[in-house]
Amino acid sequence: MVESPTPEYRTRVATPVLPSRTKSNTKPSFAMCSPAHIAYPDLPGVQFTSLSTSLVSNLTVQVPESTYVNHGALYAGGVSFCNLTTTYTHIGTSDTVTISMYLPEEWNGRMQGIGGGAWSAGGINFLHSSYSMLGAVSEGYAAVTTNAGHASLNPDDWMLKSPGHVELHLLEEFGSNSLNELSIIGKAITESYYGKPPAYSYWNGCSQGGRQGFKIAEKYPNAFDGIAASAPATDLAGMGVANHWPQVVMKALGQYPKNCEFVAITEAFINHCDGDDGLLDGIVTDPDSCEFDPYSMVNKSIDCQDIDAGTVQVSEAAVKVAIATWTGARKLDGSFLWWGLKKGADLVDKVISLGGANPGLATTTCSGNGTCTGHTMDIVNVWVRLLIKKDPTFDVKTVTMEDLQDLFKQSIDEYAPIFNVKPNLDAFREAGGKIISYHGLADANLPPASSTNFYDSVAAHDTQIKDYYRLFEAPGLAHCWAGSGGYYPAGLFEALVSWVETGVAPDSVAAATSVQSGPVRQSILCPYPQKAHYNGTSANATVDDFYCGN
Repeated sequence: MVESPTPEYRTRVATPVLPSRTKSNTKPSFAMCSPAHIAYPDLPGVQFTSLSTSLVSNLTVQVPESTYVNHGALYAGGVSFCNLTTTYTHIGTSDTVTISMYLPEEWNGRMQGIGGGAWSAGGINFLHSSYSMLGAVSEGYAAVTTNAGHASLNPDDWMLKSPGHVELHLLEEFGSNSLNELSIIGKAITESYYGKPPAYSYWNGCSQGGRQGFKIAEKYPNAFDGIAASAPATDLAGMGVANHWPQVVMKALGQYPKNCEFVAITEAFINHCDGDDGLLDGIVTDPDSCEFDPYSMVNKSIDCQDIDAGTVQVSEAAVKVAIATWTGARKLDGSFLWWGLKKGADLVDKVISLGGANPGLATTTCSGNGTCTGHTMDIVNVWVRLLIKKDPTFDVKTVTMEDLQDLFKQSIDEYAPIFNVKPNLDAFREAGGKIISYHGLADANLPPASSTNFYDSVAAHDTQIKDYYRLFEAPGLAHCWAGSGGYYPAGLFEALVSWVETGVAPDSVAAATSVQSGPVRQSILCPYPQKAHYNGTSANATVDDFYCGN
């Protein structure tokens, strides 16, 4: 992998701590919102090709819960900002990278880099990142995001130069290089616009944005003072292949159970284990500690709405696939290949499993006569078809259990250097940075064990880990978002800001269930490896009814 030719741009300065959300007393003249008043950054190896601006005045910002990642719902009126877009190309290439910035009228003295999701590098063409940009600017941050050189969310449009040849330059931009460039350009434009650099700079992301945050900490330790990087795909090169495991298990069995069978097995586990923490709230606090026999579900009659099938019986094949999904991918000799999902995570998505683009790992598609086939996840389809096989026409459903092991190795060999994060954050620690993360224990896309394993690997290398890195496990929470009832830490980003600017590390963070999933329940999340314990007696628990312990 070619290292970025650009230097890192450090602007941590000795300035007084600004209280969270406090706006600066000085405002830039909006006459400055003009390309004539904003200088292009000096970036070796880069040629800027355009810079445009427009004024946005008195905007009402309504951000739904969790779409401004690591935050709660947000409503703000009268938001005004300079909307700036600049493009550049790397000398010797034909790429075009787009940077978008929102520069608020009432600046809080900080910058916030906004991460992406799925195949998007940032908020230019990804819905949740767009909400994050609006949330950030409404709170007074100079918000910045990038498209890493590809404007399309469809990987078929940019991942291959031609069949058999990946677009390596754009993959490396997406993997890490554009993130350093975003930091440099964002800080330089902020300083040009306001007349001084940001006192503090932060990164905010989840999923792909979480991976980006950890990659920044590993590779560009001076780029950001604080990083909120949740549900991070730190082992993306493994995930892209290993998430196909339940599908190849079904192929080997020659049986594809109905989605309702998997839903019934998951619900049975939750019902069996729900009260182990002292609360009957539909959330299993510690899925690993509860004993549950999934074979007890075999031949149980359930109401199946997949294809109006009426009453069906849970098959032994469904139980075997569920166990395989919990266990995780294995090599042909039975040894470990990849982590499994926690019990209680959705094996199929109950909303989009009947035709959605990115269904659960074990999702099947059933015809009217009851015959079912496998349904490949979007990320697996893209990863295997384009990056491994390098053939847009390849049918991923032909992959067998025997094939999977070889594909996994090839993926790690070719793409771990680009996408995966090495568990060595020494330079980030020495730079004084702080990183904070949560991972939902009911994440149905990315195994929570990938985050705890990464944390354990860093801890094995560095006994000072708690001084700069905190991981919080979130019971019942799905991938990044609140899902159907998990505990979501809406104040995680603010806890990061406090840690960076006051030096007070978060020993717990408040969390609550989604307002969309019924009565709101409160709890706390504890820094791994601690867990939250209930010490109250009321079913209407508050954060005061929990404590952290081993």
